[in-house]
Amino acid sequence: MFFDLRPKENRRDLYGRDRELEELARLVESGSWVVVVGRRMTGKTSLVKTFAREFGGAYVNLTGVRGLEGLVEALHSQAGFKLRELTLDLKLLRPRGLGP
Repeated sequence: MFFDLRPKENRRDLYGRDRELEELARLVESGSWVVVVGRRMTGKTSLVKTFAREFGGAYVNLTGVRGLEGLVEALHSQAGFKLRELTLDLKLLRPRGLGP
């Protein structure tokens, strides 16, 4: 589907993006935090959706989500996760010398 403007979800529809897909897999598997950035309509969402499908992940659009309750609702409605299936590990980061 070369002229379909909707995000792709299969490797066969991602033309010339194998290198980026493999790099994304390498970074995620190494435990790194990854941010996919770029100009509009360049395939960022397609890359992430294809990665999630091929490597056993979940794609959840968090646009407009506010707070922990909104996050849990989005995870449930878009990825099918239930609260009892999730483990949430939050770490509070503070600059040195500020507060207890």
